[in-house]
Amino acid sequence: MMYLSNTRAADAARTTAGDPPSLAGSPPPTRRAARRVSGTVVALGLVSLVTDASAEMVTAILPLYLMYGLGLGFLQLGALDALYTGATALLRLAGGHVADRLGRPKAVAIAGYGLSAVTKLGLPAVGGSLSGLSSVIAVDRAGKGIRTAPRDALISLSTPVEDLGRAFGVHRALDTAGALLGPLLGFAIIAAIPGGYDVVFTTSFCLATIGVLVLIFFVTQPRTIVTKAAVSIRAGLAAATAPELRRLIIAATLLGLVTVGDMFLYFSVQRTAGLPPKILPLLPLGTALTFMLAAIPFGRLADRIGRWKLFLLGHALLLTAYLLIATNTKAA
Repeated sequence: MMYLSNTRAADAARTTAGDPPSLAGSPPPTRRAARRVSGTVVALGLVSLVTDASAEMVTAILPLYLMYGLGLGFLQLGALDALYTGATALLRLAGGHVADRLGRPKAVAIAGYGLSAVTKLGLPAVGGSLSGLSSVIAVDRAGKGIRTAPRDALISLSTPVEDLGRAFGVHRALDTAGALLGPLLGFAIIAAIPGGYDVVFTTSFCLATIGVLVLIFFVTQPRTIVTKAAVSIRAGLAAATAPELRRLIIAATLLGLVTVGDMFLYFSVQRTAGLPPKILPLLPLGTALTFMLAAIPFGRLADRIGRWKLFLLGHALLLTAYLLIATNTKAA
């Protein structure tokens, strides 16, 4: 993002420690700040908790809905999953750029969360139309892409540089608590109302709306926001070509290209293991529980040993999981 131009002092401290530059300006560190995260971080975590519960209850039942409710094929599921996973990439850059230009990351985040909330009602409206489903999913992921960068900027702007790992760990833990609740809610609704996909989508919309309201009324935008006059395209391009940031972007892009979507992965596990279809909404629970338990400890570990090392280790573990699933699939 383009807050880098106003954070040279923070960047110098981070570069000395061997980490990439900070992504946003931060208030000066204090003893109190080092012990706990700010109210803004907690409030954003609660927004993500409710929103992720909304999103993941749909994600959990979507393979069941598409394959067994609408009768789509395996290749169609893979195409929709690719769209679901990859549609946010460029819009994350756009969301960050707009937030920088306007100097209003909270407003841009609200727009992204609101856009995703509305699409929850679009899924039952389009029925079994593949083009309709693709459009709704694309808009939903657009909302996620737009909100991600400004939300992360708000976290960074509210946190001392040396505590960024802790702050993002707390946010991730709350976010993942929502990811844990979502599949349980989706499974409970389908178990109580067989074929009740419309009920799932409506409940998801209500939860997403609550998340938007929490963001509007309980998240405070930090006063250290870079104003529109302080941000220029030249500054943004200079930041994007900084060696440390360029390496991070290239690495994240290459690793992202070989990352398999969760929806496709869960369906592969269900088919390979011979599990009944109704178990599909519960498969994301293992991922969510691991995220929730590991987020804060690994955030602190990243602050101590360096974020690059942990970043690469995480992708190495992900590759190992893919190899194990591929091996079992061939054996089956």
